[in-house]
Amino acid sequence: MEFIIKEILDTTLHKHRNKCPEDITDLVFLEIEKSYVAEYENSVRYKGVDTINKFIGKLIRQHWDLKNIGRCNNPKSRLISSYEKHCNY
Repeated sequence: MEFIIKEILDTTLHKHRNKCPEDITDLVFLEIEKSYVAEYENSVRYKGVDTINKFIGKLIRQHWDLKNIGRCNNPKSRLISSYEKHCNY
């Protein structure tokens, strides 16, 4: 999953790098839904949904050096029930 998340951030969502939207985590999960569901579900079977989702959120924050700014409890992605909002400003 690490390679996939970095790939999403460095290609598809790269335009947001310098002015990161608060919902970047939701945007990453929406990309996973579009193109990487099989890989995601395989990781979830192996490690568990909570472990994988927390790993993805932490990786997003670390990869772009973001700050946590609060929770969102109504994501657009069906893969998560909430996420930590981030910013880089």
